[in-house]
Order: sequence, then structure tokens, then C-alpha cells
Amino acid sequence: MHDSIGRTTGRTLRAGLAAAALLASACGGSSTPTSASVAGGTVTPSPVPTPTPTPTPSPAAVATPAPEPTVPPELTDNDRPVDHIGAGVYYVDCNNESVPNSRNAKEVEPGCRAHLDATPKDDLNMPTNPRYDPIWYYSAPDAIVVQGSNPYGPILTAKQPHTQTIYMRVDGVDSNSFTIHFR
Repeated sequence: MHDSIGRTTGRTLRAGLAAAALLASACGGSSTPTSASVAGGTVTPSPVPTPTPTPTPSPAAVATPAPEPTVPPELTDNDRPVDHIGAGVYYVDCNNESVPNSRNAKEVEPGCRAHLDATPKDDLNMPTNPRYDPIWYYSAPDAIVVQGSNPYGPILTAKQPHTQTIYMRVDGVDSNSFTIHFR
């Protein structure tokens, strides 16, 4: 009896080990048989660890290119050369309210701001796009604070009472000059 159990146990043990090896191999594990234990004439293979699935690679991170700089909008679609420039006081504001009839003002009260304006024009008197940035010239630059982001429309606030003579140059052309008395 012992002889037939031993043969049966041996065949069962070999079959169990072969099954374990196949299972381990199919799950990406080692093909080396694992140990088994014999209990009551049957072979119980040791538990085979469940393989951890290989993570699916996600697409590689791609650096986002920097946005292209934007070209500032043109004043007009006219690209003829600058022939002349009209410059002056566009309006005056006091306490953030526009002063009525203040276009081309010659005097600005204390605490008020002068909004300037310049328009480059071609030989046909049509607004045109200058090739270069404008440069403003002030007779007393230390007596004013210049603000604003529009290069053709700076905003002036006086630091003290004075008289200011102003003109602008763009593309080698000078504008008319004008005077403001800051009280």
C-alpha cells in the first residue's frame, strides 16, 4: 500500500509542480518550481504570489512651447512714410473726470492730468504706421510725472507749478511743439 501511495503521491507532486511552474511562467514569474507540501496523501502547492501588473506607460510629457509674442496692433493699414505729426493735449481730467472742452488746453489746474495725443500722418494727410517708437521731449522733465502705456498718448501730472513745452519725434520727423502751463 505504501508503494502505490508513494507512486501516486510522486505523480501528483510532479503534476502539481508542473502546473505551478506553468502558472508562474504565464503570469510573468519564474519558471522555477516552487516548494510544495504533502498533507494526507495529496500535494498542496505553496501559494504562488499574484504578479503585479506592469503599468501601461502613459504618453511622455511634452514641454509646452512658449507662446509667440504678439505684434501690437497697427494704427492703420497705411504703411506710407511719416510726413508730419500732429501733437497736443487730447483732454484734461480732474478727479478722474474729463474736463469739458479741454482739447488743446493751454492750462492745467493743480492735481489734474493732461492726456497727450500724437498722430503720425503721411504726405496725403492720412494716419500712417511709423517704423519706430516715438520719443517725447519735455522742456522740464523733472517737473512732471509721465504715466500711461500708450506711446502716442502719455499722461502728465505736474509735480509743481511750471510751464512745459512739449514735442514728439518718430521716424526722424518732429511734431509741432505746444506749451502747457501747470498751475
